[in-house]
Amino acid sequence: MSQIRICLKDFLGDQAGIWTSPLRLRAHDALWLVPLAGATAASLYYDVQTLQEVGTSPNRVRISGDLSNVGAYGAIGIAGATYVIGKVTHNERARETGVLSLEAITDAGLVTEALKLATNRERPNMGTGRGRFWPDDSDIYTTSGSFPSGHATIIWAFSHVLAEETPGHRWLHLGLYAAAAGVSVARVTSRNHFPSDVVVGSAIGYLTGGYVYRRHSDSYDGSPAAGKFTVSPVYDAATRSFGMGVTLDPSVLHSTHLKQLWSGN
Repeated sequence: MSQIRICLKDFLGDQAGIWTSPLRLRAHDALWLVPLAGATAASLYYDVQTLQEVGTSPNRVRISGDLSNVGAYGAIGIAGATYVIGKVTHNERARETGVLSLEAITDAGLVTEALKLATNRERPNMGTGRGRFWPDDSDIYTTSGSFPSGHATIIWAFSHVLAEETPGHRWLHLGLYAAAAGVSVARVTSRNHFPSDVVVGSAIGYLTGGYVYRRHSDSYDGSPAAGKFTVSPVYDAATRSFGMGVTLDPSVLHSTHLKQLWSGN
């Protein structure tokens, strides 16, 4: 019972810290905020065109949908299994990794669902297919809206926590972020989401995962670590394409300022 109270207290504290994070923004936060805002604006502008170019191949839509479901829901299952294994084997690191992964997924998921309600955006296969926000004015509220992507939120929150909890395993981290990027892209190619939904959902998940790790992990010492991966949305104006950039050993961009995002400091 005490463990449940601790988890509830942590969750409420996380939500308070996340929702009040805009009040703690500083000038140096432009290092991550400006690129994110630019990627979101660009994706919003080309959302409809991108979905038109993706096409409606039934096989691609089905396979992409299956892959994205396996990735997102598999992450939840792995997080839960990691906690159980750690608890049974008295492996504190594994137990903590499982707990923090589930906590990050829950925190990020609540933020995503709140934004879905606030934006009430049509999915690509609804209405005119143009991803309208509040198409029926305020008559209908839905938690199944398109903006942002819940699958992207889940996989990026999980991947960030797991990467932080396993220092020194660079190939594992690269695999985690590659899988997260794959799930994000699959949400577009399955025609479940527009690119902007995925960009924002991925950012929410990644940032929340980092916040939960910094706030609750026993292994976090408050200092930036060398040799980590930095993940950022990428937009190529020449080809009008979107993606995720993964940089190894980002000695310039991976600063203390970035580490403090949503930290409550």
